[in-house]
Amino acid sequence: MKGENSMKNHLKILCFDNGTTSRKWRFNGQADRINKLTEHEMFVVSSKEWNGDIVGANLVILEMLTGPQIVDACHQQGAKVIYEADDAVIDSYGKERKNLQHIGPVWRSNSIETIKKCDAVTVSNQVLKENYERFTKKPVHILPFYLDYNWYGKELSEIKRITDEIRLGWFGSRGHLEDLQMVTPAIKEVLEKYPKVKFVYCGFGGMSSERLLTEVGWGEDVFKTIPRERREFALGVPPDYWPLKHRFLDLDIGVSPLIDDYFNHCKTYTKWLEYSILETPGVYSPTVYTDVVKHGKTGFIAKTKKDWIKYLSLLIEDKKLREEIGKKARKEVLKNYDLDNCWRNWLKIYKEVARV
Repeated sequence: MKGENSMKNHLKILCFDNGTTSRKWRFNGQADRINKLTEHEMFVVSSKEWNGDIVGANLVILEMLTGPQIVDACHQQGAKVIYEADDAVIDSYGKERKNLQHIGPVWRSNSIETIKKCDAVTVSNQVLKENYERFTKKPVHILPFYLDYNWYGKELSEIKRITDEIRLGWFGSRGHLEDLQMVTPAIKEVLEKYPKVKFVYCGFGGMSSERLLTEVGWGEDVFKTIPRERREFALGVPPDYWPLKHRFLDLDIGVSPLIDDYFNHCKTYTKWLEYSILETPGVYSPTVYTDVVKHGKTGFIAKTKKDWIKYLSLLIEDKKLREEIGKKARKEVLKNYDLDNCWRNWLKIYKEVARV
């Protein structure tokens, strides 16, 4: 009898990720801890490899995947289904956002139907909660972002600098085109003001040359107005290797520009977490960072071009200030954004939805 109750309360979670880095923030660390520290199980797999069998799972999680038939198949096999989202993908931006994937009427309809059929939705902030509540009457739960140190590590970089340059940097995906266009004039002016500063960017941003095929192979050159000798472009890497790649960028100052639109208000503060854990002081747009960045203590908030130039100049000119901001930011992240202290929030919601 005791064994039967134990099996009845056993949670077996099957999570289909969408192939982005989000799985490292939203699933992998949680799964590691659930599997090692509880009697429950959680497995993260690609939806592309699914054959229709949920192998006895009683909870299935879909990471922003569109497919009402997938939800139906899971329900038919006795599982509850959660729709997980850390971005707004429906009615949150227009054609002015050039590099974002634009959703057509059929996909939109299928996405909404998928969300409606799910038993719950999990999101990363209040704005997203309100966004997805437009499409479902089922519970929408907020699970904020935390750092998984088993993935990202806590150790600081020990790279020995052999030059006196100051490395000002950014990293991210092609969806940030308009954000980068907003901040480029300020960065250009800062580079002109401080000859020892180099702009480092990774993942998206591209390069150009006299050869016409350069931008085809390396991506659109977003920073054409900045001399090539004053910038350094690095290719991105798969999520498993990103924490090491980030350390090799060896940044002195980080930036995270976000234009003030609805899509960006649905984003999260991950760049502050990533910069801060390596003691890299940063300058950020207010769009999502005002809730976590203590202005002047754990980073700076820049609202205008003048602000960007002012706060970047402060950090460039004052090494001691860079160190103080970086140390305070790291301390804040270690204290309040450690996944080890929060992963059970995920398990609690999973158990509630699966009713175990």
